[in-house]
Amino acid sequence: MKPIGNIRRSQVLSGNGPGAIIDFRGEGGAPLSVVAAGLEAWDLLSGKPGLLNEQRIFHEPLQARLGVKGFRLPPVGKERVGNGERDRLLPAYRFPGWHVCPKCELLQRTRYWGAETGRQELFCSNCSTGRGKRAKKVHVVPVRFVVTCRDGHLQDFPWMSWPRHSEGCSRKKALKLRGDGSGLKGLKVHCTECLTERDLDGALSPGVLAKMKIRCEGRQPWLKNDGCDCTNEPVGIQRGASNAYFPVIASALDVPPFGGSFREKLDEFWGDLTELDDPEQLPRFVRQRIHPLWHDQSISADQLTTKVQALLKMLASDSGDLRINEHMMLCSGSPEDEEFREFKITPQAVPHGMQEFLGNLVSVDRLREVRALRGFTRLSPAEAEDRSAKIAPLSQQKLNWLPAIEVRGEGIFINFAMERVSGWENKPEVQERAAAAHAAAKRTWEGHNGSERPFPMEISPRFLLVHTTAHALAERLSLDSGYSTASIRERLYVSAGPGGMCGFLLYTSAPDSDGTLGGLSRKGRTSELGPLLLAALRDLEWCSSDPLCSSGILSLSEGSGSAACHCCTFVPETSCEHFNRHLDRALLVGTPGNPSLGFFRPLLEKDI
Repeated sequence: MKPIGNIRRSQVLSGNGPGAIIDFRGEGGAPLSVVAAGLEAWDLLSGKPGLLNEQRIFHEPLQARLGVKGFRLPPVGKERVGNGERDRLLPAYRFPGWHVCPKCELLQRTRYWGAETGRQELFCSNCSTGRGKRAKKVHVVPVRFVVTCRDGHLQDFPWMSWPRHSEGCSRKKALKLRGDGSGLKGLKVHCTECLTERDLDGALSPGVLAKMKIRCEGRQPWLKNDGCDCTNEPVGIQRGASNAYFPVIASALDVPPFGGSFREKLDEFWGDLTELDDPEQLPRFVRQRIHPLWHDQSISADQLTTKVQALLKMLASDSGDLRINEHMMLCSGSPEDEEFREFKITPQAVPHGMQEFLGNLVSVDRLREVRALRGFTRLSPAEAEDRSAKIAPLSQQKLNWLPAIEVRGEGIFINFAMERVSGWENKPEVQERAAAAHAAAKRTWEGHNGSERPFPMEISPRFLLVHTTAHALAERLSLDSGYSTASIRERLYVSAGPGGMCGFLLYTSAPDSDGTLGGLSRKGRTSELGPLLLAALRDLEWCSSDPLCSSGILSLSEGSGSAACHCCTFVPETSCEHFNRHLDRALLVGTPGNPSLGFFRPLLEKDI
């Protein structure tokens, strides 16, 4: 198999994973369009299949949540095969199956175009001239449109059925795709047999294909299957559209006491530990097998047993949230385990004048995150909290591994003062505004997923406060830290109740073992963070789209009434856990008509 292009390892998880349509340029600039193949095809190009492969990583808590035994890194570099070496490759299949000649405008299936042995580019035999070194090939272009459904199926656009053919037309002769003007109305599909044609205006509108009695064939070309029965309405989209692929990512930080050095030291016993038939056998197993070989004899067998039990209990729990332990460790100060290399934090004093609003400020000097790709959706993204979401599969059969990457970096953690949050979120006007945002998000979700399953999250005042503050501070940090907004990611910690979580982590990371350079964590120091946060809040007081943004007019289409737009709170979607949804700056700084809505309004009104 000949390589056709390169992508970064991290891109496999950010939008180019199995099932994604990817564009490349072949030799001489010829356009190529492929769909990334499923996980079974990874093993066909690998010397060692599954978790026998050397490029693998582990994170026990995340593995337990996802029901796998490990993760595979997207293949990079070379591997030994016999006495030689070969490149590690990601497999892909050609898609879509129709191409058009830019010179003669001929539109036909892939198999009818010219090809050379050992080369992936296709060309038009009628328009190409010469032979050998003097040959001038006219390469054909993949069509722009494909068909999908809300279950993620993918098939070719019905080009042959699109023109309104005359009666008696056999529909066996080639089509032409003519460009007679701008926009879709200027693109016309012409039948060379009956000479009828139809422009593509409205081809991407919902319901158009259903009226033509085009049905979803249930195809998954990344898995090379034959299709299945699907009752979803087919929808035409552009193959490079932003709604053609939404990766569903599960991630976790490596924090004590359930990761890193403690888990690594249990590695030689882990298989036996997880296969114990009776939990009552655990204390004896630890006392007889683990404790005599344990590196630190100052810890008793009972203490070690308690620690192992806590880890196993967490991994076995279906209802637990990995972020609860992360939040607890971020709030608790420096970890007791000095050997824990992947989690280094430095608690900071809350800046002067902000003690009423913030409970914790932490510079995160080093962290490790594992990001695993669970699957993907098309047309609309899945909510981050929706573990029951119907996502398109990455493999034909469920495997004991998933693709993942590990990144290391640094950041800033902020936790809000719960006493003030509790008083603020109980104000009737605050609850009313959050309820409108929740109702709008629920309507949108049900429009894509139906009403059979409950909406998987609550858009509460606390959530809007945490999420919008994270965006505001990320925007300001990008101006001062040297990192672009696209490289600063958010991780939200929110749960209901007086003892619930209410904070966020802003971090930047890199896939190498050294991580990043510390520029972001330094901005988390007391003297740096205070002016930064205040400036970020000042930026939200006025938006260049006001008064439309602050009055909620820009969000009329979704019905939430929220004050948020590209000019004030939106960040690159890869940086946001919720794809720039569920934001409202009015709950931070108030509105001109009701300043008391803002959680931080008293801070902005006094001179610090």
